[in-house]
Amino acid sequence: MHLLGTFQFLPLAISLTMASDQGTHHCEPKIQACNVVPCGLPGSNGLPGRDGIHGPKGEKGDQGQRGMQGPVGKAGPMGIKGEQGALGPRGPKGDKGEVQELISLKAQMTALQEEIRMLQTFINKYRKVMTLSGIRTVNEKWFMVASPEGTFEEGKKICSRSDAPLATPQNARENKVLQELAKQFNKSIYLGISDEKTEGVFQHQDGQTVNYTNWASGKPNGGRKENCVEFYTSGLWNDKHCAEKKLIVCEL
Repeated sequence: MHLLGTFQFLPLAISLTMASDQGTHHCEPKIQACNVVPCGLPGSNGLPGRDGIHGPKGEKGDQGQRGMQGPVGKAGPMGIKGEQGALGPRGPKGDKGEVQELISLKAQMTALQEEIRMLQTFINKYRKVMTLSGIRTVNEKWFMVASPEGTFEEGKKICSRSDAPLATPQNARENKVLQELAKQFNKSIYLGISDEKTEGVFQHQDGQTVNYTNWASGKPNGGRKENCVEFYTSGLWNDKHCAEKKLIVCEL
């Protein structure tokens, strides 16, 4: 009985002794763990603690791969103008400008004169060919032999193929040039005029009234029987029957 009471009192004494020690000594907190029986139920988590002190800086890592080139940025401000560079060596002296230009101009004139001479030679040859072919020019008009002979109606058809009328001089100069063709072929020429529509009123093929004439003395005098006009080798005109054969000359 006495021994049982002693065991009951022992836990109380130990508790008082631990309480007395906690009030007089400062001890570091220790985590209590029970190897066999748990000490009690786990408590709830506390508040987060403060960040710790920064550790030492680590070593530099390896360089990564180069990324894609970004967009072009805005142009920066213009820089300060640099200093003038050193003067380069002096070049060789050139020819005097006026003399060189004069030499070049003279050479061009010589070449142009030669071209004009060759062109004039060609024109003279061309005129000879035209003359032999029965062609004459006066002002801007050309007289061209189209057939050695034909009636008035046949002559109009031949010339119409070239969209041209029968030749008709309209002034003394043209009359003289046409006379050269008449002499060259030694034939009379049909002119492109007649008074078939109105007796005594000679008209061109386009209906225009004839203003220039070079009638032989006493002509025209054929009346209704001679409505066409022949051109003599003398350059004079004569009214003639339209069915006779004459030299056909067109005008262009």
